Amino acid sequence: MHTIWVMNGKGGVGKSVLTMALTWLYEASWRPLRMIDIDDKAKLAEFAGQDKVLSLRIGASAEELRADPALAYSYWDQLAAEILEHDTIIDTGANMDRPLLEWARKSELAELLSDSGVTMDLYVPITADPLSVKGGLDVLETVGEIFPDCRRILVLNRIAGQFNAYESTPEFQRVADLRSDGLIVLPMAACLSEAWTDFERLKLPPWNVLTMNAAEVARQTGLGILAAKRAAGDYASWIKQLQQTFGPLVVKKA
Repeated sequence: MHTIWVMNGKGGVGKSVLTMALTWLYEASWRPLRMIDIDDKAKLAEFAGQDKVLSLRIGASAEELRADPALAYSYWDQLAAEILEHDTIIDTGANMDRPLLEWARKSELAELLSDSGVTMDLYVPITADPLSVKGGLDVLETVGEIFPDCRRILVLNRIAGQFNAYESTPEFQRVADLRSDGLIVLPMAACLSEAWTDFERLKLPPWNVLTMNAAEVARQTGLGILAAKRAAGDYASWIKQLQQTFGPLVVKKA
């Protein structure tokens, strides 16, 4: 089995978008993933559909979990069972990273996965925001300690802006240090589709958007037919870029 964790303690960095894109890539590679959402806002389920996502809604705030991480342990024990039985992708909510990783450490999850032959990838999306960068790097370092065999991928999400102004900061020096320890760094290009915000508002996952023709895009977004045709084409081009960037990392079935 293979498990993918998409994490960053900071919200709004593109975790759900990346989770859905990776799910589509694995589906296209004939290795469907069980989508699991441990965000109480259940954003992933809103996009992909309740029938496609296992939502582990803990019913406790991040503050409550920081005070007593054990409140979530029974839910995350269920998460471990899913990981052992299915190929999985896990979208973690904002501020869920610390209690989740504390559970993994205390439960010796890395040893269980290794003994069970489960491989693991960690994808950490960040935006050009200092809190996002710090949160992402903290996760990368902690996961490296708990799961030494995990493949770690830092995703520079350019949807929210460029990183040029940050590349000389101490935070990005940490990226260089992590690269020497095997960290993979990849860009996630901005989607230039005129309907991007409409697709987000309508909560349409990639596998739905890619099946829509220009007339359907126009009907759902209110764009004119020519604008809708451009929007559909630009979205397909964006997905192709993601496929070229992340496709080589897809773990194929043996």
